[in-house]
Amino acid sequence: MDYSLHLLTTRAQCDAVLTYAKAKLDLLGYHDAQTGRRTSNLTTSANNDASELTSLNAYIAAITPVIPTLPPGKNRDKQVNELRVSTDRRDALLARQNQQGPEALIEAEAEAGLVDIQVSFIEDFIAKVTAHRATLSA
Repeated sequence: MDYSLHLLTTRAQCDAVLTYAKAKLDLLGYHDAQTGRRTSNLTTSANNDASELTSLNAYIAAITPVIPTLPPGKNRDKQVNELRVSTDRRDALLARQNQQGPEALIEAEAEAGLVDIQVSFIEDFIAKVTAHRATLSA
């Protein structure tokens, strides 16, 4: 991008712009670290949740038709309870997918990509202002 660097006529003006840009870069660096941690955590959660959901769905699909065929008693009650717990766990995992599932992970990855673009943009900006500053006598 072309900047209106010709309007900066003193080194002090360049220094003021560089101070702004370096503060922006520091803020982006902090945001990048936060986004990186969030993405890492979401990757782990999303992968673990997806695996657990697959397992729960398989168990629920397998045991649901079996329970009515079991004779009344402790074993049947145990299987009914396990099915209920598994169904509740599956529902809880499905409910939290918006917060830490694949959608949230991809949004965090997009945020990280945007920060990367902004960092390189500000670094380029700093290089151009610094180069212009070097051409000024005062």
